[in-house]
Amino acid sequence: MAYHFNTRIKVYKEVSSGPLPGADGEEIIGRPWADIKTLKGSEYNYEGVTASEQPTRFIIRYREGIDTTQRIKWGNRDYNIHSVTNDDGRNQT
Repeated sequence: MAYHFNTRIKVYKEVSSGPLPGADGEEIIGRPWADIKTLKGSEYNYEGVTASEQPTRFIIRYREGIDTTQRIKWGNRDYNIHSVTNDDGRNQT
């Protein structure tokens, strides 16, 4: 499968920049090129509130230091990282 690494994303972690609540900043981990895939979403009703999920998969070349405590910024949206998978343990993509 050929990937199209044609979209720049930002991987960052939130850091505390002071003792006051809400005084958090960002530490950029990297700005890799990514292939972005939107997956099948779902919608559900919980206690009268309708919610929806639209999972998105970000595929980047192998890079050390990325984990699930960090976040991805793409455009104006922030995404949580739910898993980091190293294809076949080969340290390459």
